[in-house]
Amino acid sequence: MAQTSNPDKGEIIREFETMKSLELSARDLYTQIAAASDTEPQKVKAAFTSLAADEQRHADLVQEIINIVNNAL
Repeated sequence: MAQTSNPDKGEIIREFETMKSLELSARDLYTQIAAASDTEPQKVKAAFTSLAADEQRHADLVQEIINIVNNAL
């Protein structure tokens, strides 16, 4: 596998860090909506809680990609 130059590696990591930040922002928003006292019915709260968990999993996957890029390039 060809090595990528450091500037390319830095750009790749920055892009994935941005993706991770977006996933975490979405997680935080969904968590706030689920916790809001005026969010009803319970099915809606549960849906937003589930969405928040999905976003956390996405952020974790993006972090794994960042780790791979750091170690492989």
